[in-house]
Amino acid sequence: MDLDVYWKDYGLDRLEEGMRTLFPAETLSLEHLMAQVMQGDVAGAARDLFKGLTADLSGQFSGMRNVFLWLLVLGIVSSLMTHFVEIFDQHQVAEVGFYFMYLLFTVVLLRCFFLAAETAAAALDNVILFIRLMIPAYLISLGLSTGAATAAAATQLMLLVIYGIQNILSGWLVPLTYSMCMLVVINGIWVEEKLTLLIDLLEKGIGWILKGALGVVTGLSIFQALITPVVESVKNSALQKILSALPGVGNTADGVVELVLGSAVMIKNSIGVVLLLLFLALCAAPLLKIALISGVLKCAAAFMGIVSDKRITSCADRTGDAGLLLLRTAGTGMLLFLISVAVVTAAGKGV
Repeated sequence: MDLDVYWKDYGLDRLEEGMRTLFPAETLSLEHLMAQVMQGDVAGAARDLFKGLTADLSGQFSGMRNVFLWLLVLGIVSSLMTHFVEIFDQHQVAEVGFYFMYLLFTVVLLRCFFLAAETAAAALDNVILFIRLMIPAYLISLGLSTGAATAAAATQLMLLVIYGIQNILSGWLVPLTYSMCMLVVINGIWVEEKLTLLIDLLEKGIGWILKGALGVVTGLSIFQALITPVVESVKNSALQKILSALPGVGNTADGVVELVLGSAVMIKNSIGVVLLLLFLALCAAPLLKIALISGVLKCAAAFMGIVSDKRITSCADRTGDAGLLLLRTAGTGMLLFLISVAVVTAAGKGV
């Protein structure tokens, strides 16, 4: 199939402009990517998109390895200093030494967490930008292949996803995770760890909101997939029957309608697969970066727990939990979009 015929009709030129905006460092041609997908070479298209990911992860892993070593050194030095001073019965000096080391330790922890938080916020912003730039081309192909009702329902669903990501995930949950991390740092000041229950409440509340957002979007997507394609199928069947009843040209007209609808469905599905591949390429790096930061903090806490003070170990472990919450928040925002596009692509077959 010649893509030049459909390039502007389906808004694929705007799709390519959006790809240049979101992937400024990539030189991959969208037309080449579409041709690979339409020929069934999805693995080759994915390989071309993800070829630069390994090098980026190697550099990030090297930097986080240094952070891991610094956390271990600070934890061990804090323990040695505290126990050494206690030998001489200088408990006040030991407490001052502990708080000094705790301050240095939390500076490193907060720097890691803020890096993860900035990555999560940027990832959510990229999701919104991706939807605004690239979804219109998909909605055009969806309307041509399945009908206006399905495209309208998909548009409303995408607007709901944008609202949820922008106002709930970015507007509420990311700041709540910031607050949780600061409470973790403050909690280490007291031996009794007085803020533990409040931190647990915040963590569970954020988790409930994320599960609720996934449930709402998934439920609406499924209901939409059950209703709108059936309506469009009835309309298309009625049109085909009317055309086939025309004397002389009925069979020819019926065959032309089937050919047009089949081509439109193939283009729509190809655009959907390309969008999902581009989206995964856009989201893979930030998700892996947040996961790496959180994993380093959790591993450092596990090793420091052997010798370090409980408050230092708990602070590192809880900061890692906050990083994992950021990972869940960013991942949920991406899943909201993936679920909505995947359900519409699978359901809207355009009979």
